[in-house]
Amino acid sequence: MPSIRQLAALSLTSVLFLFSSFSYAETKKLIITGSSTWQPFSFINRFGEPDGIMVDFWRLYGEANNVDISFELKPWSESLAFIRNTPNVVHGGLGYTGDRAKSLAFSRELPLNHYNVNLFVQKDLPFDDLHALDSALIGTVKESTKHAFLVSRIPEKNIRLFPTFGSLNDAAYRGEVDVFIDDLSTALYDMRHTGNSGQFTSRQKLYSFPLHFAVNKASKDMIADVERGLDNIHPDDIKAIYEKWLPQNKLHLALPWLNKTAQYLIFIGSMVLLTLGLFLYHRLLKHRTEELKSAVKALKDSKQKLETATQNDPLTGTKTRHQFFTALSDKRFSPSPYVVAVLDIDHLKEVNESYGQDVGDMAIKHLAMQLRIQLSSQTLCARLGGGEFAVLFDLSDSSQAQRKLQQLQKTLQLSLLYIDQQVVPVKFSYGIACYPYDGESGEKMVRIASARMRTNKPSQINFTAGNNDDDLFTEHRWA
Repeated sequence: MPSIRQLAALSLTSVLFLFSSFSYAETKKLIITGSSTWQPFSFINRFGEPDGIMVDFWRLYGEANNVDISFELKPWSESLAFIRNTPNVVHGGLGYTGDRAKSLAFSRELPLNHYNVNLFVQKDLPFDDLHALDSALIGTVKESTKHAFLVSRIPEKNIRLFPTFGSLNDAAYRGEVDVFIDDLSTALYDMRHTGNSGQFTSRQKLYSFPLHFAVNKASKDMIADVERGLDNIHPDDIKAIYEKWLPQNKLHLALPWLNKTAQYLIFIGSMVLLTLGLFLYHRLLKHRTEELKSAVKALKDSKQKLETATQNDPLTGTKTRHQFFTALSDKRFSPSPYVVAVLDIDHLKEVNESYGQDVGDMAIKHLAMQLRIQLSSQTLCARLGGGEFAVLFDLSDSSQAQRKLQQLQKTLQLSLLYIDQQVVPVKFSYGIACYPYDGESGEKMVRIASARMRTNKPSQINFTAGNNDDDLFTEHRWA
């Protein structure tokens, strides 16, 4: 019979074997802040833990990118103050406004559903339009985009401010406000889960805006690194998050409770495994070598991915000018024809001068995102500089490349870039060159495509921010 000391030593060895694999890969850390009362987007649940759509999204981000995610959810105004004053912290989901951009740096649009703000009115009141609210008391959350929207449209004496989304909803259900504005899905979710369904009805859709993540200005260099991780999240996984919290049949499944129960079961199961460590010792020893090999391979793959990421353009994540010309050099004397296209954003200089470099950068990232979405993953895209991009098509016919670029132009007309309360249509001009008909060297192909692109550029017009006579910026109601 083994002694007590021997049993203890073997049990400790089992613990080390079970958990040693976690020591081989060092994970990055990311702190996410947001509202603590914004159900079901982000809130503290009944167990005192962060929960909601935004929380699940960033946990999914952490799993996809080997990042350790932690949450610091606070009342809405406090979350904004926290992100302004704390470096290297990410606000997980909010709308872009000019006032916020003074102290925060915003990412490209997150792959989350747009926030559709509706007018909710007590069911017995006759108000069906925002402009008919002269005699009504309307509630909103302080420093929210909805607050900025209301201040510019109705008298301040009619607006009652609340510190959190939860306190606003509670006041509305008690009859302290006649009207409030909120996202349609989240408002219906809260009324359904607090037993107040039907007390308020949606009368009018007011505006819609996308969500971004943001950091304080001092930490803006981390945006590009975080954005690269967004490309590793599969759209089906995001769809599953929304189906969990906002199912189409309007029945809320008790998944958070099930998840908590699963955590307890995992913990109990782990304890059972530890007590059985003596009996599993030989099996664990057998798999030890395989685990070490897998860990080494994972480290090599991570190193390769890191080297690739650092070589890409830091703003857009596309290939660099050097990488593009290297690829063209490799295709010199190619037996197969190919097409080089050069694209340049129209009026980017005027955008930068009128709205600032941050807005110009968002326009550049918006075009880069559409290039990744619309073109094949095998198509090489690179940023040459400013708002100019180059694309390498392995196509034998220039008309095929033209059709793809024209389709991209049509897509950009539908996928608008939202800035504050305006829409910025991102447009571009392009030119193409065909190998070997236009030249045999990559440099010459790019020069020819660039010259043809400049020929296709629209004539300069008087660019004035907010000028209703031009169609570069169109008024759009959102906050």
